[in-house]
Amino acid sequence: MLMQWFILALIASILWAVVVIVDKFILTHYIKDAVSYQVFLTLTMLPFLISLLPFTSHNTNSSTPTILPVIIILLGVTMGLVYVLYNKALLIEEVSRVTPLFYLSPLFVLLFSFMFIGEGLSLRRYVGIGLMVFSAISVSVSLRRRNRDSHRQSHSHSLHIVLSPALLMILVLDIMNAGKDVISKLILSHLDYLSYLFWFLLGNIAGRPFLLLIPHNREKTLMIIKTLPPKVYLLSFISSSLAWTGYVLYFKAVSMTYISLVSAIPTTQPFLVFIFATLLGLFYPGLIEEKTDRRSLTIKGIAAVSVLIGAYLILT
Repeated sequence: MLMQWFILALIASILWAVVVIVDKFILTHYIKDAVSYQVFLTLTMLPFLISLLPFTSHNTNSSTPTILPVIIILLGVTMGLVYVLYNKALLIEEVSRVTPLFYLSPLFVLLFSFMFIGEGLSLRRYVGIGLMVFSAISVSVSLRRRNRDSHRQSHSHSLHIVLSPALLMILVLDIMNAGKDVISKLILSHLDYLSYLFWFLLGNIAGRPFLLLIPHNREKTLMIIKTLPPKVYLLSFISSSLAWTGYVLYFKAVSMTYISLVSAIPTTQPFLVFIFATLLGLFYPGLIEEKTDRRSLTIKGIAAVSVLIGAYLILT
């Protein structure tokens, strides 16, 4: 049973790592607007929603509280809207800096699961959390050289700390994601994971068009969509299919064991994204923007290893 849920969550993380790379590529080269991209992705989710319908109809029974689908739809609507923050972060920051920040979410999952569903914490897990926090901080804070002019026209340099502008955006998303995971764990004791995913995806799709109520968003989105080449539609469809397949595997794992354990597995994703992005940067330099100098590689490598060790300590 241990290996089963672990493998499911790990495969989901691998799929999501690929999705992050595709998102970064499309946002960098084709859809340079976070809101437009969120709305555009709605089109690519419809086939997956339809494919889930037969399973949902079969698995939902009369004993299921009628309020649960409403709660799940509201969760989906909320997450569909706040993921604009994720896309904005990808637009202004390197993908391997955004991803570790995004996976501070297990920190909040452990807190919320302890507070609301009584999942206990051990010293090893606290150490694991500390390592994950360290890894996120190490890649979101960089030391940059700044020329400092003086009255003597000195050319000396000084180091100063620059906090990633994506930090606040991703922290908000982390908290929302953690709340969603803990609520989903409670709901999955009453509802099967495929039915949960159907209602969640329905809410996700239904919520995103609200972004078009703002005239500026609507005009910009329509203009961008009209100019997209066919390959972007294909890439986005593949990306959405991988993302929601990952969700199927993830929520299946959540239904099998503690949410605090399952949510820790995707912390391996920064390491996976780091590997994928670095390889793409080396062989296809113009594909995505990713620094591959020695200092950047060292910092990101240490951070990725810290995430792996932290995840191991949480799991064992």
